[in-house]
Amino acid sequence: MSSTTHPRATADLQRRRLCIGLPALALGGILGGCASGPMAPVAAGATPGEVVPFSSAGTDGGLPRGWTPYVMRRDLPRTQYQTCRQDGKTVLHAQGTGTSSGLQCQVDVDPEQTPWLRWQWRVNEMDARATIDDEDLSDTPTRIIIGFEGDLSRLSFRDRLIFEQVELFTGHKLPFATLMYVWDGQLPVEHVRQHDRTGRVRYLVAESGQAQLRQWLAVERNVMADYERVFGEAPGRISSVGVLTDSDDLKSPTEAWYGDIGFFGRPVNA
Repeated sequence: MSSTTHPRATADLQRRRLCIGLPALALGGILGGCASGPMAPVAAGATPGEVVPFSSAGTDGGLPRGWTPYVMRRDLPRTQYQTCRQDGKTVLHAQGTGTSSGLQCQVDVDPEQTPWLRWQWRVNEMDARATIDDEDLSDTPTRIIIGFEGDLSRLSFRDRLIFEQVELFTGHKLPFATLMYVWDGQLPVEHVRQHDRTGRVRYLVAESGQAQLRQWLAVERNVMADYERVFGEAPGRISSVGVLTDSDDLKSPTEAWYGDIGFFGRPVNA
């Protein structure tokens, strides 16, 4: 006797498949290479954005008020995040093996007024095979994740379906658009990649390979220009900033540090 799959059950299965593998969080170029430690959180004469600085945390290993865990895969171990003192400053330390989770800070930033995004990061351990170009190898030692507001009515049917299912299964609402700055093990700097399941998530490689391991790198990007290049349209307001260190695909030990993240009205050397 043959069995028939109910249309509703088939649709539910398709929705679940669409949801699998979505990101854990919904510049001019790299400045400087190596420094003795993280840069000061606010450059002289600059107007900071609204991202809570890691340097505002205490020295007890806690997180600054305003940063919260962001977990999309509850079946995986979480990356360990805690603030610590390094090179005379308080920074965020991320560490894990086979883990996947991030941190997120809600913000309200106008990219037209403060288009320049600055941060510092340092990676001590990463797997050279890791790359966002392959779903089975898509670990990243560091990601800076920017969420943008926008008109949700403009989403395609497929994207609306994905957004609805992510909210249903995880309790998280995806931003209208997400731009991820990643440190990739293989792809060249400035490479852009679209997420396999939705065009509303794009990756931009800000650092590549293992040559810069075990040293602080200072990065500055024009987020407005990057968004326009990557998405082909003007951005809305920035609603969230996140960090993510994951190693759930290759199961390799990964260790990284993040310095303060901020939005500014002009580049460092203007």
